Amino acid sequence: MGFLQKIFNNLQPQKRVKSFVWASDLKGMDDLSTIEYVTQQLSIDFKKNIFEDDLHLDAFYSIDEKTHSIVERISAQFIHIDNISIELEERMSNAAFLYHRQVFLIYVSLIENQAAFEPQSLLILLARAMNCATEMIKWRYYNYQSAPANVWLQLSKLYKIAEMHGLLEINIHLYQNTEGNEQQQTTLSAAYIQACMLGSLESLSLKCQQIEFVCNMLSKWTSKILIQKEYDEKKHLFYVDSAHDSAAKRIRNFTPADTYRYWCFDSINSKIELCISLVEFNIPPKQQSMHAIVSNKHALETMRVLRTEWSRGEYKRQRRAENRIKTAKSATTAYGLENSCTQIKQHDQVQVKRGLKNYQGSKSFDERLASHHVTRVFTESTVFYVDFDTNESNIVDESHLGVGLRVKKHVNELNLGMLMSIFVKEEKDTTRVGIIRSIKPVVGNELHIGVKVLSNKASSVEMTNTSLKSKNISATNTNSFISLNMDNSSDLPYFNCLYLPIELNVSKKETLILPKLEYSNIGIFKTNILGKDKIIKLTEIIEQHEGWLRVAFSEALQ
Repeated sequence: MGFLQKIFNNLQPQKRVKSFVWASDLKGMDDLSTIEYVTQQLSIDFKKNIFEDDLHLDAFYSIDEKTHSIVERISAQFIHIDNISIELEERMSNAAFLYHRQVFLIYVSLIENQAAFEPQSLLILLARAMNCATEMIKWRYYNYQSAPANVWLQLSKLYKIAEMHGLLEINIHLYQNTEGNEQQQTTLSAAYIQACMLGSLESLSLKCQQIEFVCNMLSKWTSKILIQKEYDEKKHLFYVDSAHDSAAKRIRNFTPADTYRYWCFDSINSKIELCISLVEFNIPPKQQSMHAIVSNKHALETMRVLRTEWSRGEYKRQRRAENRIKTAKSATTAYGLENSCTQIKQHDQVQVKRGLKNYQGSKSFDERLASHHVTRVFTESTVFYVDFDTNESNIVDESHLGVGLRVKKHVNELNLGMLMSIFVKEEKDTTRVGIIRSIKPVVGNELHIGVKVLSNKASSVEMTNTSLKSKNISATNTNSFISLNMDNSSDLPYFNCLYLPIELNVSKKETLILPKLEYSNIGIFKTNILGKDKIIKLTEIIEQHEGWLRVAFSEALQ
């Protein structure tokens, strides 16, 4: 906490800033405790209205300056460190959000209540206030929550003050170079656009790493974009209504108004297209700033989303292909490919025991389970109607193509693109599998998750890569190679995958969902699908996510 000594060494005379004696209490505190304590004490000082003279104001500037670097460290840990406990995640989120909220309130109060500032002082106040508002929005989005109430309206008020004083296009460093790294300049115009464009993505439920990627990208690319009052149909693609609490919107069938502000986003969309091409074709960019963007592991996935949401040509208004019907059903769920396969297997076992289904495969359930990579032991009491990953799931709306559920899960336990299976006890013939497409907190300490249905008739099957048998065998004769492995593949390990058949209004071709690590476009696989032994090759990749992919397949010639 040596930075606090530097703060007070720069304040003369020190006796005039007695309200900041609490700073000495921070010695030895960890980062999180420091942020929490600073927030608490700033709140107390704010209520005392002490930020009215230059010395107190300078002390506050310095405290924010130094504490900002600690919050950045916390943010980096939150975003990049895997397997943070739920309790620590919640504490980090609350500490960072509440700190930015308190600092934002102080800056806004200074802007609104104090006498006219020098232009440079007002510029710093506005820039830091906008930054705090953006950070609050980000931390809400990290946890799949909506932006704070009225934050867009407050940002617009700050923008209008900057507009009135002619401060929008002046370059400024938000914070001094405290870490020895060159800090990028910004403008109030760019800061406003960054926040508003981030807000346009709220409904997409991006992961925190993707949100941070978008923010970094916008901070590099929006510096030369101008905000304009007059609408130009050929140039402008986005606008914000500065009189309402709303983020940026696409221009569609609207009537211009005096409170609207517009900007052209074509230059950003061109860079997004370029980056997508560089990543897809593995071409290293010449510019170092571009290299930092395309080398991000979330770059391709995120920029494809941005291209769909922001470009002139790619955009399609997100509508459900089929209206969902409100309902109320209890369901058991399993999350992830492995758990989904296990749940479907147990469902099939129960159906066989009840005489509702005849298993026609070449192996018994116990034999197939024993040959799997991961052996699991089940008792009769655990069969089927055990919920692997949640205590309670309730279907609140559904269609053939989608399901909305309310679940008692923490946001850290779910991811967009996560595979899951959903079973309703009364619907014994339905084995529904889908992908999580949206995650939203709702009242009652629950989450509402939107699931895109991939199949209502999924089956769990085992496959083995018979090509593993060919490492020490000449493969000059393809037919004899396959025949050899058909007869000698029983000792090869099986892995779980899901078979999705052709379904009316759901899927037009049969596909398989398998672990990404097991995929091979040249391998020959043996499996049993609906009671029939098959030798197959994997062909087209339909879609892929973390850990799994869905592929089309064809039968190999024998």
